[in-house]
Amino acid sequence: MTRFRTLSWGSEQLPAVVCLHGVCGRARQFERLARMVEERHVVAYDLRGHGRSPWSGGQSLDQHVDDLDEVIESSGVEQTVLVGHSLGARIALEYAAGHGDRVTGLVLLDPPLSSAGRLLRESAHAERLNGCAYASVDAAIESYLSGGGLVHTPRALLEEEMAEHLVAGEDGRFRLRYSREAAAQALEELADAPPPRLKEVVCPTLLVRAEQSTLLTEEDAEQAAAELRRCTIRVVPGGHAVLWDSLAETGPLVRAFLLAGIRA
Repeated sequence: MTRFRTLSWGSEQLPAVVCLHGVCGRARQFERLARMVEERHVVAYDLRGHGRSPWSGGQSLDQHVDDLDEVIESSGVEQTVLVGHSLGARIALEYAAGHGDRVTGLVLLDPPLSSAGRLLRESAHAERLNGCAYASVDAAIESYLSGGGLVHTPRALLEEEMAEHLVAGEDGRFRLRYSREAAAQALEELADAPPPRLKEVVCPTLLVRAEQSTLLTEEDAEQAAAELRRCTIRVVPGGHAVLWDSLAETGPLVRAFLLAGIRA
């Protein structure tokens, strides 16, 4: 058993994929992607400080790597592809660099790399300053649509997301189900962490960059691809939240990458 809230799709007899969400996210954000890759056993979990997983403990990348190892062990997975978005992508990179024998492939969805420090610190400050409390569910949805960096996300997807992820507090206001302090610490950790150990990653990698990303520049993506041994870069429309803004483009890219690994 693991302490972390874990979801899974597909038979456990199929090759494994373990998914890691970003700051403020949750495991179920991978459900649509999982249903596009029925040839895989897909596992996703709420990161520490998020959703229904423990909110206590540190937010260092090392801690998150240990958490990921716990989830992989408890799921009975020997080898896996890792799919990570944002913070989850950085955790996946760190894990792959230190556990190359267990990771058969990496999918990095708009990961924040070397030039994202200022924006990450600003986001951490904003988490502590206002905590994103909303007067209603509709107010939360409108906030995301107007100022959440979303370009193509349909309202219906956000309505579904908020129905489960928003909770009402004692003050009558609605907040997403995650620890604001944990999110701030995680963002600061990303901002101040040493560069990822890209040259120590030995598995094939798919790097997906959002065309209007604020956290992954074109130069950062090209530099990462040059350091990774076997890396393919693909660009999708919209902003940083590629599983919302460009699932129609991102899903087939991930599926093709995973199926190529199965055939190999």
